[in-house]
Amino acid sequence: MKITSALSISFLLFILITACEKEFTPETTYDGPEMVVEGYITKGSGALPPYVILTKSIEYSSSIGSDILTDIFIHNAEVSISDGNNKVQLQELCVSDLQALPPVLRDAILQAIGIPNINLDSTGFDVCIYTDLLGIVGLGIDVREGGTYDLEIIADDFDTVTATTTIPYGVLIDSLSYRHHPSYPANDSLVEVVAHFRDPIGPNYYRSFSQRNEESFYPSSTQGTNGSVSNDKIFEGQAFSFSVIRGQDPFSDFDFNTFGYFWRGDQVTFRASNLDYAHFRFWQTLEYNTGSQGPFGTYTRIESNIKGGLGIWGGSSYNEYTLDIPE
Repeated sequence: MKITSALSISFLLFILITACEKEFTPETTYDGPEMVVEGYITKGSGALPPYVILTKSIEYSSSIGSDILTDIFIHNAEVSISDGNNKVQLQELCVSDLQALPPVLRDAILQAIGIPNINLDSTGFDVCIYTDLLGIVGLGIDVREGGTYDLEIIADDFDTVTATTTIPYGVLIDSLSYRHHPSYPANDSLVEVVAHFRDPIGPNYYRSFSQRNEESFYPSSTQGTNGSVSNDKIFEGQAFSFSVIRGQDPFSDFDFNTFGYFWRGDQVTFRASNLDYAHFRFWQTLEYNTGSQGPFGTYTRIESNIKGGLGIWGGSSYNEYTLDIPE
């Protein structure tokens, strides 16, 4: 999975009602930048090595430009991960650091750590992360199901930041299948993908992703959920089937007629992830808050397991399943 989704910045939009109403200007409570952490440690086939993105919060009313984006990353921090027995120091790596390397080697490193191959001249800003470079060749910290991992960050101008996460044991999907579009045979090119599953006694916390052909993995909701995460509170211990709603690039054009469906001839890969509770609550509150925008929306505080800052240090395990849909 690439890190691209982790680098997007969310903007809150005001809706101003001008008819017989005064313009509302919110009070500012900005007391200076806080450290924002987005870090993940994952167990699964082809998983990225542990990585952490460090940025600083900016004032709500700030104008976002390339100068702000360049300055938003926190550099020269001491970032370490401990599994209770061993402690490793993460190395800071920016895309600009790799520009002098031969293209084949540069692209291989970028792909291994999940950073998109960015054209710095066109974007006007650099992308930096902290990662376990030895993890690329399997010599880094021991990433395992059932493990507990402590994160510590020391950076100039900020308090020491800490967080703890666990990697749950993965829960297996029984199988994938497909069925006709509800409007079949009028619509004979689209299909629904269905996952068949038995939930073990929990509690269990899930997040799902889907991939269509050679596209990237995108968070994928499942039928009956509002977002990519779910828990087993209402189906604990049960066997059932559910529709996999195709994930897609949030910046691509939205087509209501094809949303959530796959096409005949597609190869579909479904990634079933298991999270701990804090990681689950981060995504649940974030996705709920993102989906509650508008004049009648309600704000939900995004939960965090970061002590001394904002964001998430999240562990997960995953299994992937592939389905080839015939033409």
